[in-house]
Amino acid sequence: MKLVTKQLTGIAFLCMMCFFNQSFSQSKDYTEWYLRTPDSLDVYNQDIYVREQGTGKDTVIVVHGGFGANHDYMLDAIQGLEEKYHFVLYDQRGSLLSPGPKEKLTFQKNVGDLDLLIKQLGTKKVKIMAHSMGTLVAMEYLSQHPEKVSNLVLIGAIPSKADSMSGVFSKRTEAQLKFLGSRPEVKALPIYKRYKELKGKFTSDRERSDFNRMSFAISNIYKIDRYKLMRGGFHYYKEDASVMSETVNWKYDYRKLLNDNAKTTIIFGDHDFLDFNGEVHQELIRNYKNINFKLIKTAGHNIWVDEPEVFKRELESALKR
Repeated sequence: MKLVTKQLTGIAFLCMMCFFNQSFSQSKDYTEWYLRTPDSLDVYNQDIYVREQGTGKDTVIVVHGGFGANHDYMLDAIQGLEEKYHFVLYDQRGSLLSPGPKEKLTFQKNVGDLDLLIKQLGTKKVKIMAHSMGTLVAMEYLSQHPEKVSNLVLIGAIPSKADSMSGVFSKRTEAQLKFLGSRPEVKALPIYKRYKELKGKFTSDRERSDFNRMSFAISNIYKIDRYKLMRGGFHYYKEDASVMSETVNWKYDYRKLLNDNAKTTIIFGDHDFLDFNGEVHQELIRNYKNINFKLIKTAGHNIWVDEPEVFKRELESALKR
C-alpha cells in the first residue's frame, strides 16, 4: 500500500510539474537566451542577452540606443507587428543585461556582436531596425556586411555623415534640448510643480523616481504628458558604457552605402532633439534618392510614444520595401 501511495504521489508530482511547465511556457510569448562572445564578457559565458518574439517569417534585428541602454524600451516600438515579423532584440555589450568590463566595451566589438548574432540565427539576409546610437552600429554593420542586410530602418537616427563628435552633438542640439526642457507643457506637470515647491528636496522616493523619469522623457518625447508611458529611463544607463563613444571613429560618410546597398528608411520626429524638422538629415541625403526620409509631426526622439499609430504605419512600410 505504501509503494502504491508513493507511486501515485510521484505521478501526481510529475503531472503537477508538467502542468506548471506548460502554464509557464504558455504565459510567455517570447524566448530568451545568451549569445557567447569570443572575448567572454561573463565568467559563465552568458555574454549578450537575446530575446526573440513574433511569429512572422522575416527576421528583424532590433538595435537599441544608448550606449548602455536596454532593449526593453524598444518593445513598445514593435507592438502590434508580432504576427507579421520575427523580432530579435538584444542588449548590447555594456548594457543592463549584458554587462562587461570597460576594456571590452568598444564600438567595433559591438558591431562584431551583431554579426555573431546574425550568424547564430542562420539567416542569409535580415532586416535591421535601429534607434538613436544604435543607428550608428547598424550603419557601420552595413558598411562591413552589405550582403547580409535587405532593409535598414533608422529611427531617431545619428546623421549619415559626420566630421566629428561635436559636429553630431552640436550647439544646435544643446539649444534644442534647452527648448524641450523649458516648454510650458513641462512646467505645467504636477511633478514639476512639486519639484519647484520642494526646491528639489523630495521626501518620497516614489516622487523622486517619478521626477527623474519625467526629466529623462523631456529630451525623448514631445508630448511630455505621456512620460509615464516610457519604459526605461536614466537608471538603465551605466557610466562605463560611455567609453564606447570614445572608440567610435566620428569621421564617416555612410550615405552612398545607405543609398546603394540596402532599402534604407530614416524615420524621424519633427521635435527630435538631435535635429528639429530633420533639417540636417534631409540636406545630407538630398542627392541620395534611394534613401527614404519620413518626418513625423508632433513627435520626438522616441516617436512611438508620441505618435504610435503613425509610427507603426511608417515602420511597417519601411520593413516591406
